[in-house]
Amino acid sequence: MNRTLVILCGGDSSRMGTKKALLPFEDKTMVEYIYDKFSPFFDKIYLSVNERGDLAHLGLNAQEIPDISRNAGPYGAILSCLTMVSGDRAFFMTVDTPFLDPRTAVYLYDRSENYDYTSIMFDDNNDAICGVCNKQCIGGMFKNNFFKKDIRSFLLEECNNNLIDCSEIETVSPISVEQQFYKVNDRQSYYYAVFSVLKHNFTS
Repeated sequence: MNRTLVILCGGDSSRMGTKKALLPFEDKTMVEYIYDKFSPFFDKIYLSVNERGDLAHLGLNAQEIPDISRNAGPYGAILSCLTMVSGDRAFFMTVDTPFLDPRTAVYLYDRSENYDYTSIMFDDNNDAICGVCNKQCIGGMFKNNFFKKDIRSFLLEECNNNLIDCSEIETVSPISVEQQFYKVNDRQSYYYAVFSVLKHNFTS
């Protein structure tokens, strides 16, 4: 298998008002829920955090990687993690997308070997972070971060990309792409996510 996953758990969570990773979800925290769902599919899991030790009390078998710069945003966190992960690449996802299907992650990972960046061909309104970054991107990402340029644009426009059409993802997972990338950004979206899981568990 030999797949690596990074769950991005940092950020200020200003709209939520508390750490998203530690929000109750089912009978555990949000990050534990994602970890348990994805761990059967990935050999190594890392947690991107603001400060080392932020999630250590959860006792997960996952190494924490603190951000190099707190002001560089999620793509700065990806850069921090790429310099630390074992292997040549990793799949990145955010802790606020609990409905992402592991089968989607595996599908992208298994098609990323010969590319710098592999992701889904989202429309312009979707800023979801989901994809596989290769360590070959580190130099360009560091340069863009240093000069405060947009790292996401660098990955999409200057790297050797493999952008998968959404229709292709629909053949991999029965969960719609829209639902998979539903983001828990604030209290309202969090309550919707909790209700959706409870409803699913009750009816299944």
